[in-house]
Amino acid sequence: MALILAIETGRRSPVFAYGFALGAFLLALIVRWATDHALPLGFPFLTFFPAVILTTFFAGLWPGILTATLSVLAAWYFFIPPKGFVLDGPSALALSFFILIVAIDIAIIHVMNNALSRVRQEQARARKAEQEASDLAAHRAILFAELQHRVSNNIQIVSALLALQKADVTDETARRALTEASNRLATIGRIQRRLHDPENAKGNFADFLSELVEDVVQASAPAGIKVAVDTPPLPLPTEKVIPAALVVAELVSNCLEHAFIGRTDGIIRVKARMEAGNRVELSVSDNGTGLPAGFDAGQVSSLGLRLVWLLTQQLGGNFTMTDTGAGAEARLCFSV
Repeated sequence: MALILAIETGRRSPVFAYGFALGAFLLALIVRWATDHALPLGFPFLTFFPAVILTTFFAGLWPGILTATLSVLAAWYFFIPPKGFVLDGPSALALSFFILIVAIDIAIIHVMNNALSRVRQEQARARKAEQEASDLAAHRAILFAELQHRVSNNIQIVSALLALQKADVTDETARRALTEASNRLATIGRIQRRLHDPENAKGNFADFLSELVEDVVQASAPAGIKVAVDTPPLPLPTEKVIPAALVVAELVSNCLEHAFIGRTDGIIRVKARMEAGNRVELSVSDNGTGLPAGFDAGQVSSLGLRLVWLLTQQLGGNFTMTDTGAGAEARLCFSV
């Protein structure tokens, strides 16, 4: 490739191009003269053919024509009997044959050079377009990451403002509502940040879920409450990740709030599986007090569970809660 680029650069220099033509002609003439005694009659153009071909290839069309013209004159004058510019029948035939052959050679090489030049131009344009597309994609990725970072920060700011506002509220119900709203916004902010973290670019929901649950636990779990996440690598589309993660965060928070009243220890298990039919099954279970008698998840007025039902509808799935006899289990199934 470097040689081809050097050749193409040389063609654009008249000094190089015509200097190459004269040098190739003189070398061919000297070699032909030096071997004249060793060659039989009938080979006056033997060394001039390669000179014309090489000149056309390396120096271009017009230098090739110059070399061909000088070669015709030299061969005619020095090597075609009778010597001198004497043109008889055989001489005319020999010259005509040489001119025809070098003309064909020059034409073929010129067409080939032009085709190679167009190919190189197209390759250069393709590389430039590819580089521009890569730069544009990188620029868009940076802008998108910055946008997501700002969105996450703004959500966290709103969460902090709600937490501050709670200090001025005396009604316990209102304080609890502000606390829950602040915690939910903080969770959404963490989901937003982790979802668009470049390290999570492969979309592995298992790692994402583990980190999210750890955040929820660190924010509100007593020291004796443990959470275990059991899920294999599970790629999910982005539009499914946020609602599914919010459901898990709500269910874990619900366990922390209701399952271990009067207790200082316990365990919450979070599982995710890919089932037949391209369906995902998420479950959150605990070994707490279990569900109240006559509990109906569809009739509960809790804001958290109402939010879970809305997110389940968004996912196009189904949600159930059951008492296991050793605690409670919530299960969400949806298709991907």
